[in-house]
Amino acid sequence: MKANDTAIINKDRKNLLPLSAQVLRQKFGSTSHIYLNIKENLESLWKEVKDEPSVKAKVDNWANAIEILYGYKPDIPLFLDHAYLNILAKITVYLKFEKSPNKDEILDIISGIYFTAKGTANFLEEDLSFWLLNPKIGDKSFALFCSIIDALANYDFSNIDEDIFREIYEEIIERKERHKAGEYYTPEWLVQLILNDVLALWEGKKDIPRILDPACGSGTFLYRVISHLIEKGASLRDIIKNVAGIDVNPIATLITKANYLIAICDSIEDSEEITLPIYTKDCLKFPDIYGKIEKYDIIIGNPPWVVMRSMKNKEYQNFLKKEVLNYHLLETKDVHLFTQMELATLFFCKCADLYLKREGIIAFIMPRSVLAGTIHHVNFRRFRKPAINLVKIIDLEGVSPLFNMPSCVLIGFKSGTTKYPVLSEKYIGELPNRNVKFPEAKERLSTEVYKYIPPDFSVEPSHYYDKFKVGASIFPRSLYFVDFISCTNSLITVKTSREIYHIVKDPWKIILEGVIEEEFIYATLLAWEIIPFGYIKLHPAVLPVMEHFDGYRLLTPNKLQRGGFTGAEEWFKKAQEIWCERRTKKSEKRFPSLLDRLNYNNLLIIQDPTKRYVVLYNATGTNLVSCVIDRLSLPYFMVNGKEVKPKGFIVDVKTWFFETENEIEAYYLSAIFNSRIINERIKPLQPKGLFGARAIHRRPLSFVIPKFDGNDDMHLKLADIGKVCHEKVRAMKFAQKNNIRAEVRKKLKDTTMEIDQILSKILNIEGE
Repeated sequence: MKANDTAIINKDRKNLLPLSAQVLRQKFGSTSHIYLNIKENLESLWKEVKDEPSVKAKVDNWANAIEILYGYKPDIPLFLDHAYLNILAKITVYLKFEKSPNKDEILDIISGIYFTAKGTANFLEEDLSFWLLNPKIGDKSFALFCSIIDALANYDFSNIDEDIFREIYEEIIERKERHKAGEYYTPEWLVQLILNDVLALWEGKKDIPRILDPACGSGTFLYRVISHLIEKGASLRDIIKNVAGIDVNPIATLITKANYLIAICDSIEDSEEITLPIYTKDCLKFPDIYGKIEKYDIIIGNPPWVVMRSMKNKEYQNFLKKEVLNYHLLETKDVHLFTQMELATLFFCKCADLYLKREGIIAFIMPRSVLAGTIHHVNFRRFRKPAINLVKIIDLEGVSPLFNMPSCVLIGFKSGTTKYPVLSEKYIGELPNRNVKFPEAKERLSTEVYKYIPPDFSVEPSHYYDKFKVGASIFPRSLYFVDFISCTNSLITVKTSREIYHIVKDPWKIILEGVIEEEFIYATLLAWEIIPFGYIKLHPAVLPVMEHFDGYRLLTPNKLQRGGFTGAEEWFKKAQEIWCERRTKKSEKRFPSLLDRLNYNNLLIIQDPTKRYVVLYNATGTNLVSCVIDRLSLPYFMVNGKEVKPKGFIVDVKTWFFETENEIEAYYLSAIFNSRIINERIKPLQPKGLFGARAIHRRPLSFVIPKFDGNDDMHLKLADIGKVCHEKVRAMKFAQKNNIRAEVRKKLKDTTMEIDQILSKILNIEGE
């Protein structure tokens, strides 16, 4: 080490640059020259020591922890990103502590000796940069550390007033990785808003509240809590005793500890020894900390937002399923709904049960879908285990930008029971960015107060509730959807549909071409091409099925060969090879053959080709649309001037359908599904994503749509209007390709008003 390397850094501390979370991200984030240079050096150093036993062991331990979190083995670039953040956090804390930083201490900073000497021995429990101290690369590592401290030492660390790492963490640990684990980091303004409400509920009590964030992430909530307590005159001992955090992600807990140290820095005496109350644990599976479960007055935070079906670890999924039943979030008879459950609901209930004192306060940011028309969250909204008295909802659906799906905050006491309606405060407005400060957010956002009542699912559903089914999974689409090239007698040359090719994603962006017998050309309808009382076009699909007297039969390549269908045999042999090459490991186990995938859950063979009329409506979308398909009047496909009649109509998975021989019943149902009344009634029941309400599924069937009665004049009138509307739409010419649904509704406005008038009488809602 050279003498000039040990000089005090940046002796002139008067001209330091201001530092904020935004500045740290801009200057040291993933697009900065500093990051790119350091990352390149880290990769080079890693290659030199990657085979060292101690280094391999460290990486394996890290990889195992991250695999539980993300559901797959992480790669080395992610490990190096974690190491980079680790080094950055340590040096940042050091520069907060030291007014005259010295490079002579750099190795002690990285090794942790410096922090142990300061009395914080557990800061680096989850360290990811010790491997850089390997003697084999010591000199190079030292130069790397010095370059980072040189860059950081240009900034003023004395006036930090926020979670300094929040933005850089979000950027460097790629959004897709964090979202696999349900991590959505909370902007400062929202943290302050929630804290204001929670502390107002606590106001009047003498004691300092014990506060836990059980999914602390980078520590934003804890930083703000500590700042508040210090302003109120709390001592260091009070803070350490009462403010704690837990997270399953080791890099998150290290960054939280760094934020914690920055927050309490000015309160630390040199002689004091402290243990930071931040723990790397799965608080659902291993809730005890050092042999016991601590209880808190306030639990606050942003739990993981992830749907149960996204949890990749089967063993962990089974554990969660048992816990969901244990907390009565689902009944045993409804366990099939488990995959649709939000992990956040279990997190809410179990954390309140384990960690919250009686009469304590819980305040969690949640996906707003838990308040919407989600049947699988009905029990959660009852707050029975443990009993929670929900006292306030902060509705954030109208705030942008925020998270990638609508959100809300639930605030309640662990005492009494929830009685609806519950006060809800709705925030509305556009922010310049997610991470504005609280005063600016408060100025830009308006509020509305309303009373929230959960959707009522106690009404008996329609007679047709169990009669409608979802269509077949015609996936991967590039192996089935085709364009016609030429036709010779009953043999048709086809090629993967150009339109479909452009919308499918890798690894299914492939083009197949071959000659197919006419017997295997079917028609299907994609959900987004359904319009009110009609459709834009049917799509030809090559399918290895044949109609029998009692339904469809799936044909393997061997059966096709025995039937003399050499064209179809070659096509599906090639398709099977592509399937085996490109499917995921999970699909390999679930779907050994392509036919298994095509007939997933028997959704193809349950379709009945002997039923002439098919009533369809879209499974997803903002608005409900419906049409009737007559299997005996399917339009011909044209190939070089020759008409090719499809062998049948197969319903696609993105649509729900009902098959009947009764033409009048079919048009009766389609008229109802195209009504304004049913469309508006499903709106409160639709969970919403970033782009609004999307899921429809069985929701239209939750209402008492009566069984068709051929002796009921109103039923017959609806059917007659439905059929006439289909004929009108079939004759329409559309001025534009976009917004065809809106154009149809406009042209049929008077007719659909008549449908609404009749339907309001049938459903006994004449006042609407």
